[in-house]
Amino acid sequence: MASTRAAVAALGLLLAGCSRAPTPSPSPASTDPGRPLPSPVPEIVARVNGQPIRIGQILPIAKAELDKVSGPDRDRMKPEILRRALERYVDRELLLQEALARGIRADSRQVDWAYDQLRREHADERGWEEFLAGRGMDSQVAKAELRAQPTVTALVEQEVRAFPVSEAAA
Repeated sequence: MASTRAAVAALGLLLAGCSRAPTPSPSPASTDPGRPLPSPVPEIVARVNGQPIRIGQILPIAKAELDKVSGPDRDRMKPEILRRALERYVDRELLLQEALARGIRADSRQVDWAYDQLRREHADERGWEEFLAGRGMDSQVAKAELRAQPTVTALVEQEVRAFPVSEAAA
């Protein structure tokens, strides 16, 4: 329990410390996550330290959440779900960039093992491609994502070890 609290505290501090340019105060209209999306949605929806974030990069995250919503609520909730997916992606990308800047890398054997486990569930090439396409990915994007997750985890673990929190403080 204390280690979970420490991890959350360290993650919050890490996110706050990541190099993010100051942003102007949002207008009242921009604070409503359910407001309509621009039409058409631009190809580049954000930039993180100069790196473009394309709509295709956040769609897999949004699709997973949208698939949990049914019928009429789906269209109503789509803008909010897309904005939350973008926020999660930006947070993850900031953490990934910080990890890479610190020289933290995922263990290639761990990434290959995770990829092989995922791939084993889809023996034929067509089934594998359909599985990935259903998540808005190809094999290269899937491997990059499998590499990003343990890299970010390693960064968070490093921060937790560097910032011990006593039981009383937690």
